[in-house]
Amino acid sequence: MKSEIRIAGIGGQGLVSASVVLAEALGVVRDFQVVQTQFYASNITGGASCGDVVVADENITFPWVLEPDLLIALAQDAVDGHGAKMRPGTTVIADDIMVTNLSLFGEDVTVHWAPLTRTADEVGSRRCANIVALGALSQLTGLLDLAQVSKAVASRAPGKPETNRRAVEAGYALQLTPAEGRAA
Repeated sequence: MKSEIRIAGIGGQGLVSASVVLAEALGVVRDFQVVQTQFYASNITGGASCGDVVVADENITFPWVLEPDLLIALAQDAVDGHGAKMRPGTTVIADDIMVTNLSLFGEDVTVHWAPLTRTADEVGSRRCANIVALGALSQLTGLLDLAQVSKAVASRAPGKPETNRRAVEAGYALQLTPAEGRAA
């Protein structure tokens, strides 16, 4: 088993932090082989940003995500920058407020609209949409159960621990279904 995961959006959304938490959950809690890398524009806040995780049950020989198996798109910039590069079979979790157009994805890409930002607002802080996304990713993929992802969030995620706990639980509780059509 090998999976490439990209969490993308704009700087300031906690994308790199989320990828570090995910890597810890998969590497320390689940004992997989893991590599975490990141990219962000020179202007950081508001610029293109992503955190990548490669996870495998054997040695990882190449650390970069080139064709993700899973993309979490927390902003339209993520779709604009990565959408055309998604290979058939990729799964996408797209924020239903911050992403407005899915037309760049091919027909063989499965897209799930997810209320990540709205759920974070309900939890009490829009800044934890990245943590909501980790819960949703865990539930959708089965890579982590709620206790495993919660443990990593509690040990590594910045912010208020109680807010983060509620955010990951709320994300895990989301029932994601594939989106109909490609345009919002």
